[in-house]
Amino acid sequence: TRCVCLECGTEASDLSAHYPTYVHCLLCPYSSSCSRAYAFYHSEEQTSSEEPDQNQVSSKPSWRLADNWKCPPESTKPSIALFTQPCGPHHNLPKNCDAIDFFNLFFPSELIKLIAHETNTHAKTCRMLGSCLPDWVPVTTHDIKGFIGLVILMGIHNLPDLSHYWSFTHYDNSYAFYRAMSINRFKQIASNICMGSLISNELHGFSAPSDPLQVFRPMLNILGGAMWDAYQPNCCLTIDRALLPSLEEDSSDTKVNPKTQPQIWLLCDSKSGYCHRFFIQLGQKAGQDTGFAVVPELMKDLKNKNHQLFLAKSLASIPLMQKLLDEGIYSCSSFPPPNPILPGELWAEGQLEKPGDFLQRQFGPLLATRWKDTKEMGCLSTNAAPAETDTVWRRSPTKVGGLVPISRPMAFRLLQENMRGVDICKQLLACNPLGGIPQDRHWRNIFWFLINIGIVNAFIVLRESRKDNPPAWVSPEAQRLFSSGHRLPDCPG
Repeated sequence: TRCVCLECGTEASDLSAHYPTYVHCLLCPYSSSCSRAYAFYHSEEQTSSEEPDQNQVSSKPSWRLADNWKCPPESTKPSIALFTQPCGPHHNLPKNCDAIDFFNLFFPSELIKLIAHETNTHAKTCRMLGSCLPDWVPVTTHDIKGFIGLVILMGIHNLPDLSHYWSFTHYDNSYAFYRAMSINRFKQIASNICMGSLISNELHGFSAPSDPLQVFRPMLNILGGAMWDAYQPNCCLTIDRALLPSLEEDSSDTKVNPKTQPQIWLLCDSKSGYCHRFFIQLGQKAGQDTGFAVVPELMKDLKNKNHQLFLAKSLASIPLMQKLLDEGIYSCSSFPPPNPILPGELWAEGQLEKPGDFLQRQFGPLLATRWKDTKEMGCLSTNAAPAETDTVWRRSPTKVGGLVPISRPMAFRLLQENMRGVDICKQLLACNPLGGIPQDRHWRNIFWFLINIGIVNAFIVLRESRKDNPPAWVSPEAQRLFSSGHRLPDCPG
């Protein structure tokens, strides 16, 4: 039998030579038993450490000089091009389609077949290594769909013990679980379900040792393509980070280095929370700007369409926002004062004494705004006109229960109304968790996070497509929640 190493993807004919010992890197959390993978890792680290930082510049850029930031003329208004692209749900489903039809938009048969195939491959490999139960029966696409359906139901109806879902004493809908599969079968699939492997990628020509996500790549391509096709981006978009659940083993004495935790960045619609794209970041080159590593990947195919992009403060930088503007993308982000994103002299210039006071400086199309609400905040934007304000109401500092009006610059109005896209998506993920699944490995967390993103997206498209005629299984009491979209209503299995 030909043995292939899951770490380096090469043939391991001599196990004692291929796996001589278990070694740890002294400079980072990396560890391995595969001599080839360990050697390749260190050669990559050495190469990356010798590469010059492309973001370093020999001279001080002009935007770092405070004299170049001018007080904007009151009569000057930026020319913000209108967004005229088609947007919203994009599919050919009939008006009377149901939840399963929207689910299939994001989980096409190609993806279900991939998961079934890789799950069987993983179980076969574990059996060869003696770590899989001998009574394993290969799964079918019907098994995978049934398993995901049960996981969704477990998240909606949270019970303290897995066996309670198969107990009529503890759960009225136990018949649905018995009809789908036994509890032992569920546990078998839960421990073996998989989305890819180095063996399969090598056989299909997808193996790329330099790609840390090669195991995920087939699933990422299918699910990512389905997400992008099902909903055309609106004008206002948000990029922010989503946190993966902590590993179950973190509660033990074993401490996991937080630097090894994968980072997932989401591009979401600012109003509905629909996730158009995700970017999984595993580590970062020394000196590399986070914004330049993340934003261009998420904004592919959106150039010169006049989108307005609202960025997490950890991504924002003046060079990035200039680059986005050159590509026809307006942007906006906040930052806490004082912040090195602006010259230090701008923070010492003028004091904001009372709520509603603001100070603005402009460098070309870039507008920097300092505004005092309950505390002072900063904003950098290319999509807001200077000096324009609206009025917001805040608690009165002198009258109990009273409200007082304060001025709010246009840059902060746009930011506060549109920066919530990823937050809405994360709220839907948190309100509709998946249940009954192990979360003991980073790859499992990523896998189930992506499954949950697909389910939440399916709900958003269902809600927007059938807002005027909700499905019959949505009760009258749930109509308001269905329209607002805070939680997935219960639907028949």
